[in-house]
Amino acid sequence: MSLHVGDLLGVRLQTQRPGPQADGPLTPALGAMAGIGPSGEPISPAGSDLARLVALLTIRVAFLPIGGSGATPWRNWLMLDTSYRGPGQASSPARVGLVAHELTHVLQRELGDPQFWPDGTLRPSPTRRWLGDSTNYMEVLAYLIGASVELDLLKAKGMQIGQRLLDDLATFAADDAANAARYVAKRFPTNPTYRKNVREEARFSDRRIPAGGWPHWLQRLGYSAAVVQRVREQAARGDPQRAEPEAGGPLPG
Repeated sequence: MSLHVGDLLGVRLQTQRPGPQADGPLTPALGAMAGIGPSGEPISPAGSDLARLVALLTIRVAFLPIGGSGATPWRNWLMLDTSYRGPGQASSPARVGLVAHELTHVLQRELGDPQFWPDGTLRPSPTRRWLGDSTNYMEVLAYLIGASVELDLLKAKGMQIGQRLLDDLATFAADDAANAARYVAKRFPTNPTYRKNVREEARFSDRRIPAGGWPHWLQRLGYSAAVVQRVREQAARGDPQRAEPEAGGPLPG
């Protein structure tokens, strides 16, 4: 039996290569995303599109005992908790949705706009993170895709769909993009990056939110009009939530 030093540390680095890969580090989740329904239609339009887009890329995956996930500052890199190695990453719709969320960040890093779609590489700034810069609007689009995939898989499996997931999607898909960006921090209050982004983005008149709306930007990332339509249908089942601007100055953290 071969023993990897990384295994002793709970770390494993693997590569998902272009095209079909039976033993790739992301293959279980991508297979779930690309599932086909009984009539030959994609179970999840967002998942199907994402699997197609990822099949064109080389993506390096670091499995670490971090209890979470993330897209690294380096292009085409992902960090996932060690529990996501192997079939565990596709053991629930929520887990597949999380992988879809992080892969959407990989696509965003390729847009090459430091104001709205930072690539995360080293960029000195008096206020922003020098490495790993991101925006909460990037999170809005990633949560749209992750939630859409999760909802589609829950429905396909006949599992119960929680109202909170529908409300989240409705909030992220609503016309008020600035509220959606603030809601990211409200919905996940223990994430310091989201809180710091709200504080930083308040300094800009555009809140680091690009013009055009989420349907335009999903399609710029490579998602189809069918994905936009499915997200709209799913969002219509939820109630948008409010995340008011902070009245007492900068957020803590």
